[in-house]
Amino acid sequence: MVSAYVDLHLHTRFSDGSDAPAAVVHRAAELGFRAVAIVDHDTVSGVSEAETAAREFRLGFLRGTEVSVTFDRKELHVVGLGIRLDCDPLLAALETLRQHRAERAAEIFARLDELGVSINPEEVKARAGHSAIGRLHIAQELHARGVTKTVQKAFDQYIGSGRGAFIAKESLPCGEVIDLIHEAGGLAFLAHPGIGVTTQKRLPRLLQLPFDGIEVYHSKHTPGQVTAFTELAKERKLLISGGSDCHGAAKGGPPDLGKVRVPYVHFERILEALGA
Repeated sequence: MVSAYVDLHLHTRFSDGSDAPAAVVHRAAELGFRAVAIVDHDTVSGVSEAETAAREFRLGFLRGTEVSVTFDRKELHVVGLGIRLDCDPLLAALETLRQHRAERAAEIFARLDELGVSINPEEVKARAGHSAIGRLHIAQELHARGVTKTVQKAFDQYIGSGRGAFIAKESLPCGEVIDLIHEAGGLAFLAHPGIGVTTQKRLPRLLQLPFDGIEVYHSKHTPGQVTAFTELAKERKLLISGGSDCHGAAKGGPPDLGKVRVPYVHFERILEALGA
């Protein structure tokens, strides 16, 4: 598979992406990717539709999810690849996180109201569509109503960390989520370790947990980080994954799909580890 590439970190409208799962897969096929993975936040709701589309376009496919976790009281993300969709313990954990998101949204609405910024929760719910309401949906609504000049300004002024309407997200312990991914027959990857100073500082202790791999490739990783994480993966005999982390046009900028191309050999190694 000379010059063949994959993207194993894609989002759809079932979390905070803008596009349907089938549309995301179609776009990946048009761009020449040979395999993809859908890893929506704390849900697997869009996976089946994407898998059907992947078969249609003859793309390799991995069922996945990106789960919010805590480690040392800090939030980070774990990507599960190759998971079964009928694992009740994992599905129950994802539903718990979905409920937490709904409760958090209600608290953010209340905080905004206290700040004199009133938005209609039903309109935000309609904007979220199939997914649980997240901060991005609230930021989009604040921008659409003219409260902020951009979607990012909504985070900067109101709902980002340290702002007046910020509410911390409840997450599951990192080790517990890794165990759940393994119970679902999948492999656990530390997501985008190059984002955030706290994650990088905690890498040595984080990787004492039973991770199967790390995301070496990401749209926000520098070339130097890609090289360093590749060496780290080799030293620790970890699998390599990654992708664009594309959300479509949901965040107001151009889509990232196509900007990150993970060599196909890493997809093959993941399949081997899964026994596929």
